[in-house]
Amino acid sequence: MPSPISRISIPILLGILLTVFAFDSQGQQRSVLEKKKGFRDIKLRSNVEDYDFLTLATEGGLSYDMEFLDIDQENIVSETRQFENVNTKYDEVDVYYVNPGTENYQTIDGGTLSKIFISTINSQIYKITLFAESQTTVIPRIFKTVYGHPKFSTNVEKGHFDRYIWGGRHTGLVMTAVLDEKKYRRVGYRIVYTDFKLQNEVRNLEKVEKQKKLQEIRDRY
Repeated sequence: MPSPISRISIPILLGILLTVFAFDSQGQQRSVLEKKKGFRDIKLRSNVEDYDFLTLATEGGLSYDMEFLDIDQENIVSETRQFENVNTKYDEVDVYYVNPGTENYQTIDGGTLSKIFISTINSQIYKITLFAESQTTVIPRIFKTVYGHPKFSTNVEKGHFDRYIWGGRHTGLVMTAVLDEKKYRRVGYRIVYTDFKLQNEVRNLEKVEKQKKLQEIRDRY
């Protein structure tokens, strides 16, 4: 007489194993992300005044350089970029950057850190953005080792780019490939740690602004 286990089809067993693996992977993401709460000594939700190696970014301070080898692998190319997706138009929001040459914030396994931006709301850090120079896939492999398999990922192809997303209960981590000006080759990575609660406070500022503009339009008619 066949055992109960033998009656279970292989597809069902595979489905169960994959489900268990998915839960284990997501649990690893949550636990590691929540434990680290940021990048190295810079922690999300902490007060920016606790760090003496950060400088408030003026308009010029929002730029950063990406250096990489040309297509012939012979000469170094340098491109200046501008840090985008900032909400400094709000009085409550500021952006800082890690001072060049700060110990422990110059390299990352698999690449060189071009610049690190710290976004704050009411002096609390809600986002840490790293720009890393690297034309290899070492950095995402290292992050997969630390945080587990990402919730979402894509592979680089012509016209596309790498993107990896990890998520915890209160913290998110997104890694996106930085492409050259022709958007053909990967020259580095944009790595963003986010605190969901504080990010929602920034989004609320945007909602209030939209409501004010809508009310102004209504008042004119």
